[in-house]
Amino acid sequence: MPTTYNDQFFVMDPGNAPAAGTALTVQNFDFIDQNDDGIIDTSNGDTFNGLTITSVWVNDTITVNVPGQGNVTITGVTFYVSGGPAVFTPTDGSVLQDATFVSSTFVNSSTQIPVGSFGPPCFTRGTLIATPDGDKLIEDLKPGDLVLTLDHGPQPLLLVSRNTFPATGRNAPVQIRKGALGNDKDLLVSQQHRMLISDWRAEMYFGVEQVLVAAKHLCNGDTIFVAQGEEVEYFHLLFDRHQIVWAAGIPSESYFPGHAANQADKDTRAEIDRLFPELGKKASEGWVTARPVAKQFEAALLN
Repeated sequence: MPTTYNDQFFVMDPGNAPAAGTALTVQNFDFIDQNDDGIIDTSNGDTFNGLTITSVWVNDTITVNVPGQGNVTITGVTFYVSGGPAVFTPTDGSVLQDATFVSSTFVNSSTQIPVGSFGPPCFTRGTLIATPDGDKLIEDLKPGDLVLTLDHGPQPLLLVSRNTFPATGRNAPVQIRKGALGNDKDLLVSQQHRMLISDWRAEMYFGVEQVLVAAKHLCNGDTIFVAQGEEVEYFHLLFDRHQIVWAAGIPSESYFPGHAANQADKDTRAEIDRLFPELGKKASEGWVTARPVAKQFEAALLN
């Protein structure tokens, strides 16, 4: 059945940019994944604000001037729709603010994009991550530190990035109460962050022993729920491949490298390219997730 999502947008087209200095106002709109396959594309009648999406331009960028911050470059996706204006939304975890337009870049090939690309998949400050030397606070980790992984033992971190967001709407974290998934203490992750489910439900519903499920799809209104607040600091842990790590004693994903290499903000992308040029090459060859990923309608079976 169709699934409706709501997100932040600028009504503008990086490929047909407005004049420098044009005011851009943040607006929220609904878009619909008509066949609930977790992909927004042009072949299944997916819609934006009631209009059919005709093109999906992934990795467009805009540079805007935000009062009090200066120029900010945002990587995102532009939707063209039938009978309506083009719209742009971030895929790099940015939270849009009212701003003035400075410049843009644009891609030349329409494609498709996973719904999960619209939210930042990450941990929060205070999360304890398992390392060969015991649990360490995520904010104390740095590139080169070894982190325990489920599949490949201790692995060095390539990059630790962090961003602070208002803890509202799609950027509000999911609270996983102690014991809800076997965790030994409360855990906060972003809504799109995927947890590893390894019990009988994975085998019964998905035919595999383990499956990754977005935290927001595990919400039950009791022990797992979206926790609105004032501000949240998110952290990405990037390895040379997608890994399963332990946070608060339970397994969940690292930052998906294909997503990181292709859709990260420009500063993070530049740092990855500079420090780890082999990562960009591998990303172009195609990354795979460490485990199968449950779609939203599939995840509903787990609750």
